[in-house]
Amino acid sequence: MARSALPAANHCDDALLTRYARRGSECAYANLRMLARVAGTIYDEALRPIDLRAGQLALMWAILAAGPVEIGRLGVITVTDQTTLSRTIAKLRKARLVSLRAGEDRRVKFVSLTPAGRQRFQAAMPYWEEAQRRASALVPLDQVRTLARQVRHAARRTS
Repeated sequence: MARSALPAANHCDDALLTRYARRGSECAYANLRMLARVAGTIYDEALRPIDLRAGQLALMWAILAAGPVEIGRLGVITVTDQTTLSRTIAKLRKARLVSLRAGEDRRVKFVSLTPAGRQRFQAAMPYWEEAQRRASALVPLDQVRTLARQVRHAARRTS
């Protein structure tokens, strides 16, 4: 919004504010963030016994599925920004759950699960199953998958 379009600092249209206050439940951002917080809590709590966070398990899953994968490609697959991706990979690497190796072009790095990472992933599955069960009690998982597929396709078209 252009600065000139902002109302004077000492003037608020209370009627306008009241109308928008009633529409808060329509906000896609707020609703998606709330769903993400609730889901994150469910999965993080379920995975706590094996010392993994939901985001770490999700990234390990993508690495397992893609095989040794170039980090940039992993970001595209998971629709994850480079900063978040690098930070999560660093934590997994410190825990010895993933390894990095240089490609033929030394600037390109490939990530893969270590044997310990594969073992931890396998150990996580019963906890993940429990989290899935708890999440499905809140929202139908087929609807979540459909929405995720739509968002993933839209994100790839715009990037």
